[in-house]
Amino acid sequence: MNGRYPQDVATGAANSRRLRLAVGISILLVLAWMLLDSLERQAVEAEKQGARLVLNQIRSMLVVKGAEVRLSGQSDFSAQARANPFEWFEIPPGGYEGICSSGTPASGQWCFKLLPAGNNGYKKNEQAGQGRVIFRPNQPITLEDRPGSREAPLAWVVGIEFRDRNGNGRLDSDEPQSGLKLEPD
Repeated sequence: MNGRYPQDVATGAANSRRLRLAVGISILLVLAWMLLDSLERQAVEAEKQGARLVLNQIRSMLVVKGAEVRLSGQSDFSAQARANPFEWFEIPPGGYEGICSSGTPASGQWCFKLLPAGNNGYKKNEQAGQGRVIFRPNQPITLEDRPGSREAPLAWVVGIEFRDRNGNGRLDSDEPQSGLKLEPD
């Protein structure tokens, strides 16, 4: 028996099995942690890609709407500025909840937040129906170099594209308008 008691051999074998079990479980936990980390990164990328897709759909719709205004013989896009671009879609993009009822949409969703109505210095009555597009991400993301999260939703407005002749960054009455664009708000 090589100078060992049988119970020592059995205990050594049991300890060896326990050690292999502990090492195996440790390896599985590390692999599971790595898998979850990878899934989280992929979820963030998928959300970014989905949001970029909706933004590109809105921008495409702005090009179409701008062409409609031009074809109607008009050159003033002010009626479309700050309007709800989702209303121009035959079928709105996925994730659009409609007009924001609680200020922000559910996580991972889009809505259109109207500006307050009334002539209280904040907005005039004739500007009813104007507002901004809101996206509330499920998790912290950076979209178009802007950080957003559940607590800090991202917002855009429909603006007027124009040739800024005097370089002041504002649309003046003598500057030609060329279309509509989506601007960060």
